[in-house]
Amino acid sequence: MTENWSLDWSHGSVTVHSGAGAIGRTRFRLEDGREVEPFHEAPWITAGEAVEPGLGNLRGDWPCLPFGRVYGPDDRLVEPWHGLVEAPVPASASPLAESDFLLHGYSANAEWSLVSKTEREIVLGLDYPADSPIQRITRSIRPLDGQAGLDVAVSIVARRRCVRPFGFHPNFALRGAPGSFHIEPGPYRFGLTHPVDEVLARAAPNRRIASLAEVPLKGGGHERFDRLPFADDREDIIELCGIEKGMHLVDRHDRVAWDLSWDTAKLPSCLLWMSNRGRKFAPWNGRNLCVGVEPVASAFDFGSVIAGADNPIAKEGVATALTIEPGTPFTVGYRLVGHTLAA
Repeated sequence: MTENWSLDWSHGSVTVHSGAGAIGRTRFRLEDGREVEPFHEAPWITAGEAVEPGLGNLRGDWPCLPFGRVYGPDDRLVEPWHGLVEAPVPASASPLAESDFLLHGYSANAEWSLVSKTEREIVLGLDYPADSPIQRITRSIRPLDGQAGLDVAVSIVARRRCVRPFGFHPNFALRGAPGSFHIEPGPYRFGLTHPVDEVLARAAPNRRIASLAEVPLKGGGHERFDRLPFADDREDIIELCGIEKGMHLVDRHDRVAWDLSWDTAKLPSCLLWMSNRGRKFAPWNGRNLCVGVEPVASAFDFGSVIAGADNPIAKEGVATALTIEPGTPFTVGYRLVGHTLAA
């Protein structure tokens, strides 16, 4: 049964849902007294339409373990990525369980339970199926007293040693005019466009980039991918690999700047999911408009097989999965803080 829990603090309020342990509507009170809601909520949620759990919980943020989905031979990955879809999973990484094949893992598809709720923190927990090498994941949401901010963390306990991609999935609403939402990443080693021959994408697949301000297009030329939303309908994904110091996001429509920071030693990349009304099929129906700014240890959204293989990102020394040992909880989190943007 779906439940939710809310928490008020000096600078806002946050609601957390049992479905996927997802953060829902969250208000932040800025220095000038205004309240802003940065997070996206899928249009089918707003409309009250029932969809499958992995999409039914597409709200502000949820933890993905394992991150992505397992791609197969029929998926349109370009080389050298396509050759990795049937890479063997080493025994030391732990064989895949049935729940590893769910979109964004069991954590994104199951109902979480409340562990504790105080004036300062909400803690949820989820036990994984018995055949999974993951035993349990716990998630905490702690507002920052005196600030328009949140600390969000997970602690993962394994039954057996395993290697799995992981990521948080913060989704920011794009409510303003084209180009009004600015993405300003911290330093990173290199960026890659999504290596999938995807008709909905505008970026040329599997291209190395030095700047979001100059991304190669399929039809030739370059375009800015650091100014959203786009004027046209599309779906694009870019991974910034070996990132430092997190992300700075400027929403000129809501006159707010967001700083998203995390432990980049554990989650060394940021996946940018630019969902710009490109998916015309159900339940998307050309309605979804948001940007996912996702701290990850993952190779794009390609799931556990490719993330654990010797893929092109891992070959450059950027981890694309977590190694989780039994008996030692693996803890990682992020912080989001908002500030008034000067007029």
